[in-house]
Amino acid sequence: MYNFCLDSAKIPLISSNEKLLDRLTIFKLPNSLNCGHDMKAILASARDPAGQNVIAKLLELFDFKRANIPNVREAHVYDDVLATTVDSVLQLTSLPIAAEEVIVASRHASESEKPTLTVHAPGEIEKRKLAVASPPTIKSALKSLARMRDEFGLAYEVSLEATHHGPTKLDVPVTFVEVGSSQRQWQDEKAAEAAAYAIMEAATAPIEGRQAMGFGGPHYAPRHTDIVLRTDVCIGHIIPKYVYVDEGLVRSAVERTRGGVQLFVLDWKGLDASARVKIMKIATKIGATAVRGHELMKEANI
Repeated sequence: MYNFCLDSAKIPLISSNEKLLDRLTIFKLPNSLNCGHDMKAILASARDPAGQNVIAKLLELFDFKRANIPNVREAHVYDDVLATTVDSVLQLTSLPIAAEEVIVASRHASESEKPTLTVHAPGEIEKRKLAVASPPTIKSALKSLARMRDEFGLAYEVSLEATHHGPTKLDVPVTFVEVGSSQRQWQDEKAAEAAAYAIMEAATAPIEGRQAMGFGGPHYAPRHTDIVLRTDVCIGHIIPKYVYVDEGLVRSAVERTRGGVQLFVLDWKGLDASARVKIMKIATKIGATAVRGHELMKEANI
């Protein structure tokens, strides 16, 4: 593992769209480069066309500086953020530098080929292997994607996804920001730009709130998406309705959430009665509060 320091003058954000940048919290960041502290790592797989497109946009939009770092391929650094490519993110078991968090630029694939911008924590739920989730990072990325989608007039759906796939062996939080769902979207320059802004905002300005994990609903988690976008709640791992829930899985998800979990947010109509009862009993046992998703929306006067 390597820490490193670059000696550089002030590095500003660069973009021809100043009006858009004015809305980004990242514009307010300090510009001094990191010296001796852990970085936020933005990664993409070498053979992922969407991920590579997003990395290219990051380097175009922000004043990243090239850095020569042992064991890191084409490293670029902006402030406390490192952007680089690895052979396969899904196969990672360790990081080549000391990073406190990882955000992955990735493609999303589905048979529907529906234009989609998604965010999720990774984990192989069926194997009971979960990555560390960061609910504030996920919330920041999702809200930024929705805002950029609207700014750019993109005909894309923005949503959370249930926890799925690796990597699961890293000891720092991992968040995926994905562009999908077909080759056409993977090559979409404006979608890549929206993802690039969302990733930088998530890396530099996570949004804290009441920390939660989600239960129930389909893979694309519409109820949990609305809650994260429209209330103060931050959701990390989401266990969808088609996954069998037991106490061991829930405890693992809580333990693999940075900052812990206060709330269990239930998509009430997206769970059968027995699952609801079981989840509420587990919540009581481990000291979390189980709440119906629509109650959170009502609480926020939505």
